[in-house]
Amino acid sequence: MFKLLRPRFAPALAPIILLLVSTGSIGFALYAQHVQKLLPCILCLYQRTPFYTVAGLSVLALLLIRFPAAVRAIVYLCAVVFAVGTGIAIYHVGVQELWWQGPAMCGGVQSGAGSLAELKAQLLAQPIIRCDKIDWKLFGITMPTVNVFFSAALTVFCLIAPSRWIKKQA
Repeated sequence: MFKLLRPRFAPALAPIILLLVSTGSIGFALYAQHVQKLLPCILCLYQRTPFYTVAGLSVLALLLIRFPAAVRAIVYLCAVVFAVGTGIAIYHVGVQELWWQGPAMCGGVQSGAGSLAELKAQLLAQPIIRCDKIDWKLFGITMPTVNVFFSAALTVFCLIAPSRWIKKQA
């Protein structure tokens, strides 16, 4: 049955997979943040950006499904986005492992306070989330480390998928 449907729906397969994976990843991150109370640092928030971007690009690819060349280009663009996400995750792993120093915003508060009293009130009201602090591990692997391998695998998927499922226009 799937072999009969595959030629018709094959061009949509890669964008659908990317949309499901991206929204699932964002959902897991928001679950960890709001339900499990694992507050993200600034680098954790930066690591979410590629998934938001790919979700949007996947919807665009699904809207342009009648134009295989556009869908191929969008999926290849998703590969670039995930490659950037892999780089951000590697940088975060390096900060957590103390291989290099994180950005100034890691562990600090960006304040627009006009007085010392306002700054003190902001500091007391806002928790400090350090980028080098490890809040979650699974079998000794941190979330940024998981994201390195996950984003790298998605990069490879985006580079392979167009040649497998989306036909070139003559």
